[in-house]
Amino acid sequence: MYDSSRIDVEQKKNVDSYFSRSESWQGGLYGTGSDYFARAVQRRFEYSMQMIEALFLPAGSKVLDIGCGSGIYVERLSKMGFDVTGIDLTEEMLTATRNRLGLSGNESPGVHLYKGDVEHIPQPDNEFDLVICVGVLGYLLSDEKAQTEIRRVLKPGAPLLLNVRNAYCLTDIDFPFRQRLKSLLRRKGANPHQSACPDYAFPAEWIAKERQYSYKAYKLGKYERLMTKAGFQFRHAITYGFEFRRLRKLKLIPTRWLDDIELSLERMILKHKIPFLSYSGWIYTGVFTKE
Repeated sequence: MYDSSRIDVEQKKNVDSYFSRSESWQGGLYGTGSDYFARAVQRRFEYSMQMIEALFLPAGSKVLDIGCGSGIYVERLSKMGFDVTGIDLTEEMLTATRNRLGLSGNESPGVHLYKGDVEHIPQPDNEFDLVICVGVLGYLLSDEKAQTEIRRVLKPGAPLLLNVRNAYCLTDIDFPFRQRLKSLLRRKGANPHQSACPDYAFPAEWIAKERQYSYKAYKLGKYERLMTKAGFQFRHAITYGFEFRRLRKLKLIPTRWLDDIELSLERMILKHKIPFLSYSGWIYTGVFTKE
């Protein structure tokens, strides 16, 4: 048996430590980052903004950005006329947000920043017209407490924009099969990070090895059902990110050609909503509403 409370404290401490040192996450990924991951993160931002614009929320709506990071979402949401609250586990990330927005403190007209995390949101009940949670939940050992907190601070009927990594994606088509095989061979309790992974996700083992914290990719069908049980109604979702990793490793095709082919495939799938392929992208972003 593993001590879940101890591992949870260790997990958050190690995640905090990683992001406090990461210059790329403190702004570089959205600026000069040009590798595949950076481009995917940049498109994640643009797609998320398009989905938020399609909600047609009125100016002055209260929006919460959980895990606000370097503040790129806070900045755009503020420019859209929303009253934006950003929270983050890492103080250096809040500093990056202040620097991006030119703030000397945690408050300005329409922007409010707090230290906190998705399992401990420092805001009252039924406060927000929209909550966004982008690239955060994968760092939790399990999501049930976070779901309860998000639902608590959302107004009834208000939307949630949620982003996670897809376990069943074309980019890593062999990933779930490798995970299942390893789970059969693995001695129970040998790795506390593996033991802690819930049944609606797979653990990313290389992250646990390299960074000393767990990260999980999601089984989307199971997770959407879990969200329904937690009191959220599914509205719509997209997946994106189709990297031909094997071809890139072989280096038989110029990288710029692969970039164009991957992006064309992504746009085609998003436009035509092709069955199966629509849920086969590396990154998932969905919209739910609080019931």
